[in-house]
Amino acid sequence: MSAVVSTTATKKRFDLSRYPVAVLVSALWLVSCLSLVILLPILPLPKETAIDLVARLSPPVGFGGEWNHWLGTDDLGRDIFSRLAASLRTSLVLALGATVISAIIGTTIGILAAHFGGWVDQLVVAAVDAQASVPFIIISLTLTAFFGNNLFLFIFILGLFGWERFARLSRAMTMASRGHGYVLAMNTLGFSWRRIYLRHVLPNIASTLLVTATINFPEVILLETSLSFLGLGIQPPMSSLGNMLGFGRSYLLTGWWIAAVPGLAIFLCTLSVSIVGDWARGVIGRT
Repeated sequence: MSAVVSTTATKKRFDLSRYPVAVLVSALWLVSCLSLVILLPILPLPKETAIDLVARLSPPVGFGGEWNHWLGTDDLGRDIFSRLAASLRTSLVLALGATVISAIIGTTIGILAAHFGGWVDQLVVAAVDAQASVPFIIISLTLTAFFGNNLFLFIFILGLFGWERFARLSRAMTMASRGHGYVLAMNTLGFSWRRIYLRHVLPNIASTLLVTATINFPEVILLETSLSFLGLGIQPPMSSLGNMLGFGRSYLLTGWWIAAVPGLAIFLCTLSVSIVGDWARGVIGRT
């Protein structure tokens, strides 16, 4: 038994020893993306909607293009890098907002289920199982078909994604926390359950919920990309990574970079968040 434990621990140490470079590169990429999004209003970049028909379908630098449009232009001569920065800002803000909404909804429902128990708990568990059993993109397509397509509805749909993950986790951890000595002592002293949950239980499970958010975040980006690619997400004149990717599919032969650039950005963003989240999960698991 000890040999098995020792072998498992060795494998974990070996795996984690290969993480620092990947985590560092991923973190640098995410910091670069966030810096670009934050500094976008003051950067000397062409406006993402500026049309220059003379420079239309100009390829990136290294493929015959010029440095004034170093990632190339689209069929209307709009700068790809400027559009990428604007699209990245939209997608990251949507993903962050949706993840926060999902975390709030799921955590609240999970804590309520753990607190009341009985039929409330059974109802929440049934809802969680039902949500997990149906691909969410089908739910989002159904909601869009019934209620139409607008920005606020789209944010709400994205915010519903992944709530069951937070609910299941917060429910289980709250149930475990209710049996701890400090919770029983505060309850005996007359502290309200609201105060116990907000000031003591929630901070204790916050780190695990944060790691769960890093898992949910890249999935929201991919969901937004899928819906926008299908024309059901962000609509012009706004631009997102999925919207930009969907637009570029019509120019794969004449302007491959129009789709390749946002596609590569989606891949790198989701991969980087996943790597950093996996690293954080491993760190928290060892503490």
